[in-house]
Amino acid sequence: MENISKIVIELESGKRFGYVLGLALDDKLDKIGCYVVDEESEEEFLLRCEDVACVAKDFLLVENVSKLTFAAVREESVFGKPVLDEVGNFYGCVQKVEHKKRKCVKLVTDKCELLPKNVDRVGKDVVFVSFKKRKKQEVKNVFPRTETEVKVQIQENKTVPEKIVLSQNFYLGKVARESVFGYNNEKIVLKNETVTKNVFEKAKKHNKLNQLFFAIKR
Repeated sequence: MENISKIVIELESGKRFGYVLGLALDDKLDKIGCYVVDEESEEEFLLRCEDVACVAKDFLLVENVSKLTFAAVREESVFGKPVLDEVGNFYGCVQKVEHKKRKCVKLVTDKCELLPKNVDRVGKDVVFVSFKKRKKQEVKNVFPRTETEVKVQIQENKTVPEKIVLSQNFYLGKVARESVFGYNNEKIVLKNETVTKNVFEKAKKHNKLNQLFFAIKR
C-alpha cells in the first residue's frame, strides 16, 4: 500500500525519525496523511499530506518533525474490512481505495467497485454503503452489479429501454468495457474479457442481457 514502511527524514537536521505505519483517511475515505511511528519512543504520530515536503522511492521528507501530531488513538485501517449495506447485503472486503488529489474516487473490494457517494460511514469493523434514492430526482433501476438495486438519475428526454432483444451473434466476440455480475455476485464477465457463448448463456440465465448490452464495446 501507498508509502507503507517508508523512512521519515527531517530535512532540518537530516535525522531519521521513524517509518510509515499506514494511510490516514477521514470518514469519507479522503486521504489526510499517514501514521508514523517514532523509532525512539515507539509513539505514533499523524503526518498530514500538506506537511510532507517530498516523497521519494524509499523516504518521506518533512521540514521539521514538530509538524507531526501525536496520535493518541490511531484509526484502524479500512483495508480488509467487509462492506455491507443497511439490510446486510455483502459487497466483499476492501482491497483498495483509489484517490485523485487526495479525494477518494473509488472503493475497490474483492467483489465490486463502489463510488465514494455510496459510502455511508466507516465503522470500527465494517464499511457501510447506501443506495437510497435521492429526493426530487427522476430515477430508474439500472442493471445493478449486486442483488441490491442501485438508483441513478436519468436526464430528461432520455430513456432506458426496459428490454433489449438481440440475437446471440450480436454479443459473441465483443469485449466488455466493464464487469457484469449476476445473482449472488456470480461473475458473468469481467472487464476486458471477450463475450463467449458461455457468457451469453449465463447473462441470459441471470436476466442480465440488458446490462451486458451496455457493458460491451460496440
